[in-house]
Amino acid sequence: MIKRFLQHIGTLIVLIGAYELGDVASVVIPLPATINGLFILLLVFAVYGKVPAFLNAVIPLYLGHMSMFFVPAIMAVWLFQQAVYDHWLALVLALVLTTIASMALVMWVSNTLLKPSPKTNSDPTDQSPQ
Repeated sequence: MIKRFLQHIGTLIVLIGAYELGDVASVVIPLPATINGLFILLLVFAVYGKVPAFLNAVIPLYLGHMSMFFVPAIMAVWLFQQAVYDHWLALVLALVLTTIASMALVMWVSNTLLKPSPKTNSDPTDQSPQ
């Protein structure tokens, strides 16, 4: 139980630290602190070569409760109802177009980075000797 508690504390320290470093980086890089923090975490994990075990143990639990992070956004929609009603078409177009654009970008990056190597057998049922 103490080990689990320490894993949670360590994970919170890493996440808050990444956010704070992202906040400091926002002075130089004109992106929100959360995005800069994610890039910092990505860089650290790329240099380290993997996600540390204590983060791997705890992060799935946090992701299971991710919907609570959307409560402020939902409340903002409720508080700014009239603006949403006035600009609904622009909002719908922005949401649909950015979703399509981000899906296309992820597909392109995935296809570019995850190409099968020539040594891999593309047909697992093929039993011919190589």
